[in-house]
Amino acid sequence: MLKAVGAGIVLVSCTGIGFRIARNFRERPRQLRAVLHALRVLQAEVEYSATPLPFALRKVADRSQAPVQTLFERAAEALHDNERSVAEAIDEGIRACEAQSSLRTQDFEVLREFGKTLGQSDRQHQTQQIEVAISRLSGLEREARDSQQRHERLWQYVGVLMGLMLVVLLY
Repeated sequence: MLKAVGAGIVLVSCTGIGFRIARNFRERPRQLRAVLHALRVLQAEVEYSATPLPFALRKVADRSQAPVQTLFERAAEALHDNERSVAEAIDEGIRACEAQSSLRTQDFEVLREFGKTLGQSDRQHQTQQIEVAISRLSGLEREARDSQQRHERLWQYVGVLMGLMLVVLLY
C-alpha cells in the first residue's frame, strides 16, 4: 500500500514538472504578444498624444495584463519619483516582472536596449525606436511560437514518461 502511494507521488510530481515546463513554452508567445501590444500603445501615446513618458508608461500599464503590467507600472513609478533615468526605470521594471514571466533573457535584452534609447530624443526618433523594438520582438514571438509547437507536447510526455520510468526503477 505504501509503495503504491509513493509511486503515485513520484508519478504525479514528475508529470507536474513536465507540465510546468510545457506551460512556459505556451506562455512565452502570449506574453510576447502582450509586450508587443503594450509597445504599440506606448507608440500611440508618444506619437499622437505627446504624453510625458511617466504618464504614458502608466497608461500602458493600465491597458496591459500581468506580468507586462508589472514592468510598465514599476518603470512609471521609478520615473515619476524622478530618481532614475529611463533606462534604469525600464531595467527596474524588467527585474520586477522577470520572476513571474515566461520571457527569456533575449526578450528582456530587447527591452533593455529599447529602454536605453527611450526618452533620449524627439518624438519621431522615439517612434522609430519603438518600431525597431516591435520588429525585433515580433521575430522573437515567431520563434517562440515555433518552439511552442515543437516542445510543449514533448515536455508533457517527458514528464509522464520520466515518472513512469522512476516508478519502474524504484519498485
